[in-house]
Amino acid sequence: MYTGSMLGKKQRHDLAKGSLSRSNRGWKDAQSRIKISRRNKLALFVLGLVVGLLLLSWGIKFTQSLFNSWNIQTNIPRKYHWNGEFNLNLLIRTDKISLLSYNPKESKVAIVNIPDETFLEVPFGFGSWQLRSVYELGESQKQLGGHKLLVNTITNFLAVPVDGFLDLKDLNPERPVIEIVDSLRKNPFFIFNLLPVLKTDLNLLELLRLDFRLSKVRFDKVEEISLDKLNVLDKGNLPDGTFVFTGDPVKLDSVLSVLADPKIVSEHKTIAVFNGTSKGQMAVKWARLIRNLGGNVIITGNTEEVRKTKVTGEKSVTLKRLQQIFATDNAGDSQELNSSRAQINLLLGEDYVNK
Repeated sequence: MYTGSMLGKKQRHDLAKGSLSRSNRGWKDAQSRIKISRRNKLALFVLGLVVGLLLLSWGIKFTQSLFNSWNIQTNIPRKYHWNGEFNLNLLIRTDKISLLSYNPKESKVAIVNIPDETFLEVPFGFGSWQLRSVYELGESQKQLGGHKLLVNTITNFLAVPVDGFLDLKDLNPERPVIEIVDSLRKNPFFIFNLLPVLKTDLNLLELLRLDFRLSKVRFDKVEEISLDKLNVLDKGNLPDGTFVFTGDPVKLDSVLSVLADPKIVSEHKTIAVFNGTSKGQMAVKWARLIRNLGGNVIITGNTEEVRKTKVTGEKSVTLKRLQQIFATDNAGDSQELNSSRAQINLLLGEDYVNK
């Protein structure tokens, strides 16, 4: 009895010990599973955080690309972006220089081809150069850039506002601009063939908006104007015998009337232009641009010198467009502006002397 009792106790002890050991192992296994689960959740959280940050970074870069210049470095950013409301005038560089003007109201395109031999005045004190040399001249000036000098030069020569620059020289330099426009008209997805090689101060949003609008233009609404084939440029030679074309402003303006903005023409707001700079003939110079834009300039004159250019007057499409072109803050008016008989007044300041 005693031995059996002792064996029973021993068996019960071993059973209890085994049960406790299994319980411990089960507890340890459970704890291990909990730790593994926690590590997995932490790893998934970290992975999700990394992926989220990458997506956020990509989203920020993509959003910035919508509003930043496409594939072009510029120290002088554009002052406004095209929203499709006004005419858009783009300077296009292939092996030649052309101006493309898109008229959104009438869904028309005009392409003005300018010969390389055109001898014109280059702003910022560079004197007169042939058109073929202007881009490289600007590239030699790091603070300016070829596209900016070219835009300002053609703005002065044609007296039309140039809203942007497209460099397609790396695509196919000998391909005429009218063929590129025709490709965009027929196939809006052609823009994606241009993007890898295109350099422009337009942003991606503007490019896509223009691409969509061009796809709606009928073939008979595209007009090409080659200045060397019209009687608007005079032929001559430089002292060294180099052949050049020179522009006659009156003749040029007669063929560039197709670039006028129909919204500004229809408003027919009276405009006064005052020269508030130390340089003569500035009012006449910029009044010519406003007339080519379709504006009704009734007054040009001089006034006291001012530092900043201002555009003020009746709220209208014309006023908004002029404020874009002349990039003004419109803070304050001079007495002469207040006494002007015009509905819109442009006061040219010293910031426009070199433009």
